[in-house]
Amino acid sequence: MSIFRSIRQRWRNKPGILPWLTSWPARATALGLSGLPATWASRLGAWIGAIIWWIPRRRKLGIENYSQANPQATEAEVTAVVQESCRSMGRMGVEMMVVLEKYRGQLLSRIEFEPGAQELFESLRGQGALFLQAHLGGFEVFGATLGQLQMNPGFTMRLPTNVYVAQRLVQSREGWGCSLFHRHGAVRKMLMHLKEGHCVVMASDQNAHKNPIFVPWFGKLAATERAAASLALRTGAPVVGVWCYRKPCGTRWSIGGQMIRPASASAKATEESVGELTLAIHQTLEEAILKAPGQYLWVHNRYRVRPLKES
Repeated sequence: MSIFRSIRQRWRNKPGILPWLTSWPARATALGLSGLPATWASRLGAWIGAIIWWIPRRRKLGIENYSQANPQATEAEVTAVVQESCRSMGRMGVEMMVVLEKYRGQLLSRIEFEPGAQELFESLRGQGALFLQAHLGGFEVFGATLGQLQMNPGFTMRLPTNVYVAQRLVQSREGWGCSLFHRHGAVRKMLMHLKEGHCVVMASDQNAHKNPIFVPWFGKLAATERAAASLALRTGAPVVGVWCYRKPCGTRWSIGGQMIRPASASAKATEESVGELTLAIHQTLEEAILKAPGQYLWVHNRYRVRPLKES
């Protein structure tokens, strides 16, 4: 295993024959799916995602996380939701790499906005708004939709270590009127993007490693990035919680949003103010997730980093 890790580290983010060869399973899968109708590709993505259920560690995490979020659920209900969540993960990957490509120029015709949502989004054009979402449903579709609405959304992105898979990922996100920020120096870039009147889209549901703030997530303290709340407070940018549910056909989506904090004067990002705003963001996203729990990423190790007092 140590030899494998050293080889992988040697070729991390570098071109070469070895990473080119090891990239082929993912690239060949995307190439094969791209030749299918979008609905077929989405269904096959669900079949691919179903494999995740059979990975013991992921299955255990999914069951623990959804049980934490919904203690009243029966064992059968938990199992059904986590299995659907695994299938949703597969669909999410296919959406990003294949399905969205098929709808360039016509994506908005596949979107159903919840009452008032499109008007809310467009009212924030030019104001440097922050949109917060979870890994729920059409996670990638939402950002592409904002791009089609001419809102120039900016995203941070953690690229895969395989340079060829990373190139494919970047290509799939380009051309939608979006700006992509690599994680190194991302906060500064997002700050400038907001000050220029553009919007930024961030996720607030992933385990954070570096200097996190611990805020309840479905009733349990979770290590969370400070960046979203800090940026909003420092710039006074409006904060909107957003979600994108996948319709049963797999290639249509329903998008909604809720204002969490309207535009206001800039303020100091203190521990208390960052915690309060992050909690408000979490509560909005939790409500959205529980309306379609089978479309959420339950198998992520959300509570991996713990507060020192629990160590």
